[in-house]
Amino acid sequence: MISVNDVYTLLSSYSDVEDATEEQLLPCCQDGLNWVLKRLRETADEDDPLITETAAAIAHFYFFVRRLTEMDKYESYKVGDMTISQNPQKQYLTEKELRHQAIANAAPILKDGGFYFRGN
Repeated sequence: MISVNDVYTLLSSYSDVEDATEEQLLPCCQDGLNWVLKRLRETADEDDPLITETAAAIAHFYFFVRRLTEMDKYESYKVGDMTISQNPQKQYLTEKELRHQAIANAAPILKDGGFYFRGN
């Protein structure tokens, strides 16, 4: 069975979370793993590496959202004649797309959420 530590190990290998502490990442890893396990098909292998990969991607999204409160992270910095800034809205859309892609890749192990059609 995949554990939170498995998810943590994978998530901590991401280059953009190298400065994060274990205390910051573990709750996100737990939330990511819970998200996957809640939606796991009964026929899925509990040791499938796709569980870890998907949980780490979901945890990465959760960690990104938690870091949005760090306003100083998104300031502009001027170094010489160059200005460096970050766009949180663009980064959020990128993170959302990565999360959606991870969920799509995990379709073989996740329950089908059903179909909903709404007409005008």
